[in-house]
Amino acid sequence: MARKGKSRAKIDEIMKYLFGVSKETLIKMLNSLFKQNFSVENAAIIQTNSEFVDDNFDITRGDLFFRVIDESKPHNFHIEIETRPNGNMTIRVLEYDIKKADENQRLNNKCGIKRYILPKSIVIHIEKGNNIPDCYEFEIVDVKPDGTEEIIHRVVPVIKYWELSHEDLVEQKLYPLLPMQIFLLRSELKKFAGEKDSENKRAVIEQIKKMTEKIIIEVFNLTEEGIINKDDDNKIVTALNKLIQYLNKQYNFDETLNQEVDIMMTSSYTTFRREYDKNKLKDERERQRLEENKLKLEIEKIEMVKEMLLDKEPLEKIMKYSKFTKTKIKHIEKELAAQN
Repeated sequence: MARKGKSRAKIDEIMKYLFGVSKETLIKMLNSLFKQNFSVENAAIIQTNSEFVDDNFDITRGDLFFRVIDESKPHNFHIEIETRPNGNMTIRVLEYDIKKADENQRLNNKCGIKRYILPKSIVIHIEKGNNIPDCYEFEIVDVKPDGTEEIIHRVVPVIKYWELSHEDLVEQKLYPLLPMQIFLLRSELKKFAGEKDSENKRAVIEQIKKMTEKIIIEVFNLTEEGIINKDDDNKIVTALNKLIQYLNKQYNFDETLNQEVDIMMTSSYTTFRREYDKNKLKDERERQRLEENKLKLEIEKIEMVKEMLLDKEPLEKIMKYSKFTKTKIKHIEKELAAQN
């Protein structure tokens, strides 16, 4: 149990680090997950407490809680990330949400009837499992003294991560979840961990390297396009590397894996950077060439207009051949008169 707790703690540390990305990236992710429309420019966001201590000093830990302040109104969100299927998710999510609602109520400290507002929650299941539903749906029934019932019907959506490619994650703006793609290879890491220098083990290592390279290139593109910033880039790539190291250690898979991944990451980034700079320079030269051609054509058209003006050609004819506006032609005519 202690070993499992330590293992889970390591994952929690990596996840908290990974979700320490920029405000812009977090808001885009929450907008996508919870179908919101918060303004990246105007909304504020903080990651709030996820550990709750009861009167017996027992600790209950959820995964990720965020508060978004939009137009002076607070919105609370809860993301639970499950790396393995769990049959108790319904009651666990409810427990976490009640504890967060209780914490928020105490912090607000309003007099009168206590009001508990549950956060909007979602569960992300990383690995495929039997009987993982599309949502966790349940009812809380309050039976009144007269026998009537008051029912609270709650639905917690489920994201089936294993169904999403890294392209899907980018399209849905779930950039912080990109490194979790490595978890999709966990069963193979476990399956072939005991084999020595086997083709199966080598195939898994190559899969990890290929997947890592794809994620690095995707993150690099997002950074260069200004969709995420360089700090986000660093966090996502660092978390990716830490997850690989964690899984390698967890299953004692292969002592060369970490080194091979480090070499590949450095090589891929350098190669892609060089190729990107080369293409950028090529694009810049092409842009300059087009600008120069455009300027040359403009000068030639101005000279043509001057000649037509000197030949006393009608204004309509000059406009037809030059494609210049009447105002521009009149301006050229004034310049021509000043020169003479």
